[in-house]
Amino acid sequence: SMASGGGGAGPSRPQRQLSMGPRNLSRAITMRTEGFSGEEEESELVPSSLAPIVPILRAANAIEDENPRVAYLCRFTAFEKVHKMDPNSSGRGVRQFKTYLLHRLEKVL
Repeated sequence: SMASGGGGAGPSRPQRQLSMGPRNLSRAITMRTEGFSGEEEESELVPSSLAPIVPILRAANAIEDENPRVAYLCRFTAFEKVHKMDPNSSGRGVRQFKTYLLHRLEKVL
């Protein structure tokens, strides 16, 4: 019941995703709360298992200034999609990423 990915060369090396540790994440959240914004930054936080939501986050960032409400709805949709893809947050970095998205959504409220 492994998730199907491109060509099967065995499990990917765990080290690959360690660049996105909790420290990087809290720094990113801090930068957000200080008004830092840049779509590369946000989409870089997405664990590779959640790649399908990257375009939604890019859309959110692209429309942020013009229409914050739509940006909020994009992120909300991304959060729902992440939750459907990995309800138990078992994937590497998924729990931190969900937390990050919730922080962004709460800031607006």
